[in-house]
Amino acid sequence: MIEVKEPKKKIPVVGLISGMLTVSKYIFKKPVTVQYPEQKPELPDRFRFRIFLKLDDCVGCTLCEQVCPNHSINMQKVDRENPRNKRKIYPDVNFGTCTVCRNCQEICPTEAIYLDKEFETARTRNSFTYSPEELALKENEVIK
Repeated sequence: MIEVKEPKKKIPVVGLISGMLTVSKYIFKKPVTVQYPEQKPELPDRFRFRIFLKLDDCVGCTLCEQVCPNHSINMQKVDRENPRNKRKIYPDVNFGTCTVCRNCQEICPTEAIYLDKEFETARTRNSFTYSPEELALKENEVIK
């Protein structure tokens, strides 16, 4: 016969006191909320968000597409003369599904794809997909 152990009964006051101690620990601390458009947040030195592409350095190896964990990067044919990229394929990125894992930057043999500190990527169009030409531009230069 299997013995069934009954769970220990907790005293209700202990949970209440524990919650009050947690609240009292943070009640006199300064809030960390930043009123974003008016105040810019302090970004850590190692913060990287926006993916950029050097079109002249890209060799079209498709490693960035292969290493992307959620398939946010797809290779796209672009009619552009580049002696290093004979297949004329370049990555385009869907920032709607990108997790900014930096795998694409680490795997790129020519360092053509990289992440930078730019994080203000508000756009007026409904597509989160950046073409290879848009990845080569700064965010304020991209046609909105």
